[in-house]
Amino acid sequence: MEDRLKYNLLEKVNKLIMPVLIIVGEKDEGTPPEHQKILFDAIPTEKKELHIIKDAPHTFREKVQLEEIKKLIKNWIEKYT
Repeated sequence: MEDRLKYNLLEKVNKLIMPVLIIVGEKDEGTPPEHQKILFDAIPTEKKELHIIKDAPHTFREKVQLEEIKKLIKNWIEKYT
């Protein structure tokens, strides 16, 4: 946590011009959805997506969660390639 507090992504987020995909677990305590929403809102590109995986913690291990992530990534790649 101490190391994490040394960095502020919001200071540089305005430089992101490429498509951005953010996937976070609903129950993620390390990088909570509320924080990801702040980051998402600050990204200037219109080509951005934020997905919150229901009942998932920081690490995705459940088969249903992994399948959802796989589908999200596949669709996102197809959209921007």
